[in-house]
Amino acid sequence: MTRLQLLVIFIAVGTTLSGCVSGGVHFEVGRSAVSTDEVENITEEVTKLDQQWSQTALTKDTAFLKSIWADDLRFTQPDGKVFDKEAALADVEGNTDTVTSSVISDYKVRVYSKNFAVVAGDYHSTGKDKDGKPFSRKFRFTGVWVRKQMSTGERKWRCVSDHSTKLE
Repeated sequence: MTRLQLLVIFIAVGTTLSGCVSGGVHFEVGRSAVSTDEVENITEEVTKLDQQWSQTALTKDTAFLKSIWADDLRFTQPDGKVFDKEAALADVEGNTDTVTSSVISDYKVRVYSKNFAVVAGDYHSTGKDKDGKPFSRKFRFTGVWVRKQMSTGERKWRCVSDHSTKLE
């Protein structure tokens, strides 16, 4: 494993174990040289992307997901299955559920540098499955966001890793 991979794992586990999930949207400056203003801007940017991501359950906007998921995305499902970007998109496209509500709560952003943030929160969706049976699903998630250099020279936030655990 590379040092970056180990750092990402360490931070994700540390974030989860530290009890970082609490009410509302919060941000925290990690041990970095990021100013408070930069942390607030990064928190706003990443929060907006995560909020839009949650709405794709309603809109089925896979183009948006393609734009925010890194090409090297690693997504771990609650059942332990690990998907790359292509498999995760196929899973979204093949989902026949009708979601009527999709909400993120107890959301927190931890900023560790100008280009690195870890998020944690709860996700709740309701709707009907393919057989018309109502569902209510709750998950807790941790995500790792990295601001990556695009071919255009612009730097954009991309989710490189995400993990969710089913709460009920």
